[in-house]
Amino acid sequence: MSISAKELSKILNLSTASVSVALNNKPGVSTATRKRILEAAREYGYDFSTTTKEGKLTGSIYYIRYINYNSPQEAPFFGYLASSLDRIFASEGYKYKSMKLYGDENIDANLERIKFSDCTGILLLGTDITEERLKSFLSLNLPLVLMDTWFTKPSVNCVKVNNLQGAYLATEYLIKKYKCQPGYLQSSLRLYNYEERYIGYCQALEKYRMSVRNSDIIVTLPNMYGAEADMNEIMKHKTQFARCYIADTDAQAVGSMMAFQSKEYKLPDDVALVGFDNSFFSEDSKPGLTTIETYPSYMASTAINRLLELISEGPQTVPMKIEIGTTLIERGSS
Repeated sequence: MSISAKELSKILNLSTASVSVALNNKPGVSTATRKRILEAAREYGYDFSTTTKEGKLTGSIYYIRYINYNSPQEAPFFGYLASSLDRIFASEGYKYKSMKLYGDENIDANLERIKFSDCTGILLLGTDITEERLKSFLSLNLPLVLMDTWFTKPSVNCVKVNNLQGAYLATEYLIKKYKCQPGYLQSSLRLYNYEERYIGYCQALEKYRMSVRNSDIIVTLPNMYGAEADMNEIMKHKTQFARCYIADTDAQAVGSMMAFQSKEYKLPDDVALVGFDNSFFSEDSKPGLTTIETYPSYMASTAINRLLELISEGPQTVPMKIEIGTTLIERGSS
């Protein structure tokens, strides 16, 4: 006589719901738990003919990148995140669909199609999504995890980089190494993530009893060639620069590096730079760029696991804000 799901749940000390989700190959439990349940089911002779075919998932997870008109479209972080999600989805056998939604262009029609599709949950990359637009996604009443940003209201599950911590680490590193106040290369495109990074910079200055000085803040575009052009223009009028700078993005730091080098500044002897994201810009620059690692692969796996929990536990789940920690990677630019 085969073992029942209820009996199996008692043996494994798991809820019957979790066991049922795994046996029916639906999203809702972690990979490790699913493996443990299926192995035990085979060991104790569970009759799989009463469930869906092993390895087949019901419904699709939708990965949606919402792109506003001001989005930093080519930021390497987004590519790293997407490739990490692709790899995890493929290795775990989840059915998923990837799509981009641009601003308000046909947004309501697209959301209507998602509502009546096989979508079982949404991973929403909303780096610069507005509160009102987020409400449109939440109105679908589907399990949803917001990625790369956060809102106090509406309440939503999210997974994001700890931007404040990263900027704090970078600023403190420069203060300790150069015994002076760092400047800030600030993006002219203001996003929630960049605002958090600026707060981290300010908090580090405050700890070391330094005050923000407007003369130490240089505003450029966040992309490499835009930052280079802006910095070259700034250098026509500005001759005094800080000894070191933290930048909102790697691309911005490298573009500024190119401008400094064109004026025969030596890095890090004359000016030191620290970027943010540990992208290919930081690896390929000469010298290599000191930067903040943001771990997009961890964001991807954490977001997927949280979404599976929501699918399993239902709409009464308490919303969680999960932040991925950062570390500083030291290279030749500082």
